Amino acid sequence: MAAHHGKNGALYMSVTGTGPLAYVGQVSEFSLDMAVDTVETSALGSKNKTYVQGLADVKGNFTAFWNDVDDSLFDASESPDGCRIALYPSLLKPTQFFSGPAWVSASIKSGIAAAVTVDATFVANGAWTRA
Repeated sequence: MAAHHGKNGALYMSVTGTGPLAYVGQVSEFSLDMAVDTVETSALGSKNKTYVQGLADVKGNFTAFWNDVDDSLFDASESPDGCRIALYPSLLKPTQFFSGPAWVSASIKSGIAAAVTVDATFVANGAWTRA
């Protein structure tokens, strides 16, 4: 098992639910939460709580520096059929990634002592895979 530095990560995204994936430049960080719902099934007399597994709740976020000539992120957030996202923890391992359809929300922020950044959140719009 090798440790990996985040500098080699990458994010690809389409601007529609069926469009081609394109590299999203100047991403400074991303996160992916693949939590699974659980429902308690404990009964009287149980020695400890028990649970059954429910549905996956895929969601995440990313931050990028604003690109003044590319509105792809905002186009994706306005797409009526969502978009597709592929997250690569490290391009040194290009066959290992997470991907799936998503709904994206985007915001932009600026400050007197900060670079202009775009923040995005996403939630699954269908099944995600891990390659």
